[in-house]
Amino acid sequence: MSPIHAAREYVLEAVQRPALASSLPESTKAKVRHSNIWLNQFKRVGDLFAYLKRFSADKQDETYLEMHALGLQTFEDIVEPFEKRFGDWVGDRMRASDFVIGETYSAHDILIFSANYDTRAGGMFVIESAGQPTAVVIKATLSGGRYANEWLERGRRLKYFLKSKTLKDGSVQFGEHFKPNAAILNVPSLPVLAFVRQTSNDGFVYAGAFANQQMHEEADGAKWFELVLTTSDEVIADAGYLQQELQGLVAQASTRSRQQRLERLAKAPKKPKTIRTISTAYVRNPDVVAEVLFRSEGCCEGCKKPAPFVSKATGDPYLEVHHITPLAQGGDDTVDNAWALCPNCHREKHFG
Repeated sequence: MSPIHAAREYVLEAVQRPALASSLPESTKAKVRHSNIWLNQFKRVGDLFAYLKRFSADKQDETYLEMHALGLQTFEDIVEPFEKRFGDWVGDRMRASDFVIGETYSAHDILIFSANYDTRAGGMFVIESAGQPTAVVIKATLSGGRYANEWLERGRRLKYFLKSKTLKDGSVQFGEHFKPNAAILNVPSLPVLAFVRQTSNDGFVYAGAFANQQMHEEADGAKWFELVLTTSDEVIADAGYLQQELQGLVAQASTRSRQQRLERLAKAPKKPKTIRTISTAYVRNPDVVAEVLFRSEGCCEGCKKPAPFVSKATGDPYLEVHHITPLAQGGDDTVDNAWALCPNCHREKHFG
């Protein structure tokens, strides 16, 4: 059993299961069930420990008193024994470097990293060390709402409205003194870790670490940060994400005049920057590949023309086996779900 599974099981056995099997009021049991939802979200022992510690400060809490009246243990009671039992792991917490650009994360993941356990919380969280801000985490939804955030340059420059408060008269105050706003404004180049989604029904995709270039104020008093990507050494989800991002940037570059492109090219570095990528691979059935190639008899099953050349490695006509429904979309690794295609037709299936 992994450390985090053992830690969760300890909490369930010591607190949660006895509480749910007791005569506690149903309203209190509902709170216990809600905390079970959180328990299942933790991936590191240190983050679970941080969650438990937040309960140790107030021993006059109504739930605490109800459970103690029945002789039940509470989170407050198990903080010290938890630390002794899992002492080698209590310092293991989520780090910014754990997030992978292009990967999707839940609101729980973001809140756990931010040490904020209220799913009703807003979209900005300050990460602190020794009382000083070290980063700000933002959740950006790009559609809906009166003040919609948006990409100014996809993946590179983000328009993100300051934390605000709606006043009694219906007006909106974009207070520069609000904690996350002040942190970004007062700490030069403070990392802003951006999690972006298109609609409220989508998961959040990690877009990378950004920094505030400047704050803008609109005629109606709305204020927004112009956030610029600063990430240079983080991990990208996969090469496909980079390809998708490149296609968007190419489309933007094509809308500019040729003179603008030439001016940018004159200033551009000749060597591309490097970045690490990870990707999910599928262990494909070699019999499927062999059978599809045999079925094709050396001709592309797309354009019906003979293979364009002979493979040096095998001496056979060169064709590529393509899954009609991609494996990443739940497609089967079967002969019926595959074609033998020439390189041109294969690219057309992916990008045409």
